[in-house]
Amino acid sequence: MCGITAHLALTNRHDNPQSVNHQPSNLHDGRTGDTEMRNGQPSKHVVGSLRDQVDHSLDTIRHRGPDSHGCWISDDGRVGKALGSCRLQINDLTPSGNQPFENADGTIHVVVNGELYDYQQIREDIAHKTGYSFKGTSDCEIVVALYEYYGVACLSHLRGEFSLCLYDSKKQMFLASRDRSGVKPLFWTVVDNRLLIASEAKAFLPYGWKPQWDVESLMNRDWLTEERTIFKGVRKVRPGHCMICLGFDQFKERQYWDHTYPDKNRVEPRSVQEMVEGVRSKLLEAVRVRLQADVPVGIHLSGGIDSSVIAGMAKHLLDTNQIQLGGQGTIQKLQCLGVAFDKGSGFDESDLAQRTSDWLGVDFQMVEMNESKLAANFEDAVWYDEQTHIDLAFVGKHMLSKLTRDTGLKTVLSGQGSDEIFGGYPLIQADYLREQDHSLPIAAPPEQWRADAEKNVAEPAPAAWAGMPFDADYLDIGRAPYSMNEAPNWFKPLRILFSPVDFAPWTQSLGQRPTAVTLMEDISESVRQLMRHMWHPLHSAFYVWHKTVLPNMLLTTLSDRTEMSHSVEGRVPFLDHPLMEYVNHLPPSVKIRYDPTSGTLTEKWILREASKPFITQEIYERKKHPYTAPVKYPIGGPIHQLMTRLITKETIDELGFIDWSKTQDLVQKSFEEQEPNLLRKVFTLAQYVVLGQRFGVKTARP
Repeated sequence: MCGITAHLALTNRHDNPQSVNHQPSNLHDGRTGDTEMRNGQPSKHVVGSLRDQVDHSLDTIRHRGPDSHGCWISDDGRVGKALGSCRLQINDLTPSGNQPFENADGTIHVVVNGELYDYQQIREDIAHKTGYSFKGTSDCEIVVALYEYYGVACLSHLRGEFSLCLYDSKKQMFLASRDRSGVKPLFWTVVDNRLLIASEAKAFLPYGWKPQWDVESLMNRDWLTEERTIFKGVRKVRPGHCMICLGFDQFKERQYWDHTYPDKNRVEPRSVQEMVEGVRSKLLEAVRVRLQADVPVGIHLSGGIDSSVIAGMAKHLLDTNQIQLGGQGTIQKLQCLGVAFDKGSGFDESDLAQRTSDWLGVDFQMVEMNESKLAANFEDAVWYDEQTHIDLAFVGKHMLSKLTRDTGLKTVLSGQGSDEIFGGYPLIQADYLREQDHSLPIAAPPEQWRADAEKNVAEPAPAAWAGMPFDADYLDIGRAPYSMNEAPNWFKPLRILFSPVDFAPWTQSLGQRPTAVTLMEDISESVRQLMRHMWHPLHSAFYVWHKTVLPNMLLTTLSDRTEMSHSVEGRVPFLDHPLMEYVNHLPPSVKIRYDPTSGTLTEKWILREASKPFITQEIYERKKHPYTAPVKYPIGGPIHQLMTRLITKETIDELGFIDWSKTQDLVQKSFEEQEPNLLRKVFTLAQYVVLGQRFGVKTARP
């Protein structure tokens, strides 16, 4: 696990439309320039040589890897090829695990962020095939050996959560890639004909990057639905993709993996019990490989089934001696950690988590997140996240990671990703009901019941989640292209969670389009054909969620960024690709199950059945409650004071893209009325202000 940065000098690319940052960098003449950085408080770094820039870039993301750092710069006479890594030691705690890695003749160099599993078996196999001599026991070193043998196809042989950058000097090829689900981040931009890659956008600052708002992306929520970010000219490498640059000129993106789903008309040949046992076996293996480390490993535990079954399976694997926690001769007990919000808020699950821990007989610690703590840590959490979140849950996760690190843990497993493959969100039931499930008729609901239920669910969603009301005004999207009609049902009510701020009048010249259009038109026509004719609508809804909300929000603000803010590696068993591929090809009606006795739907039914031996009856029967933070806070309290300080005419004018005339009374009104959606709008504006101040973002202008 680490933070990575890469620099590649390109040939003349002044015609590149994404080369939006044209600040002189003084890279070639050896002189220095100032780059202002704002991590907590203003500071200045003087940068000159490429090595200085790489070192300072790594300094900005040292929270991702405080244990060591390394840098490779080409010595072939061409200025501008560099790879850097700051390391969080998880496997192979010796210097042989330090990065960058290189092959025997020094023609291939690589930096890897994340964790790769099954690496012992891969090492044996590739050594047998090629005679490759490994220098250490790091999991990430296998990338060099696999690339030498398979080339770019090596990506299909990697199992885990990762992002990586590789340079092959013989082919003059640069490769940047990201894991299948986008658990680990990877950003890129072009500054003065230099391709820059990093784990976080803040790492671009020492290279001379001057942040600008991508107002169009903010208005149309492109940062949520595609590869754009909130910063102009900064892009994400997409999950399951790689970016290749040949000859220091053209670079292209290539997909190496994607979600697939079965033909909705094919009758499932397996028995239900066989499928339950298959899920149990795949999930146990996903947990087992993620418990392996040379450092202590813990579990982030809430009151839901996802993290509870991870904890239960981990305890089972320990009790049956299938795994041992700890490294270097130590034996570690299983530790679980969680967040506790105020008891009366309706958002606290710590009592449930405590009962699960007691039932398992494991240690449980919690970080208590009252209003004062949320306010005190809000601005730092925003800096690490680099984008906005819909409520204050990300602050709680940020502080949970601090507790995790203070406890002595470097690695944790979480339940992230379960809802996306098993159908946990209430909103997604509307997509299950769009069509009958012909693949498993014995489990599908009666047709008349399904048709009636679809009509009810297709209406503007009720308050399915506590504190998340849905207002029909936000759903009146009017006439739109057919692509909007293809959008999953879940997306329409979800729009309320991203309460639109009031943009300045001049922004209308940028053009506005319904987010659902952007969402669907970003999906290839070949996949949309599958959605229209082959896949059940539930599976199409899963596919879209995996391309949007999961990688671009949940795995960012509630996973990698908030975990790595305190140097904690997060591992996600539910996004293990062998498990995902198995679950993807299960019938819809074992994921969301009709109960003929009660006439209701049960979400994540097959996961509940597979989890039974490892969870309490209370958890087995509990309905889905998403991890969210309270959204109502009193006037005069710490959150109200914080919002009042951050949202002023001066700070809004500094952003440049917000209409102050429609915003000036928002803070007071939202706290007086205690209206959740107004408060979410306030939280969003406050996050823009913090990001603008800490990154030194240029005021947006027409």
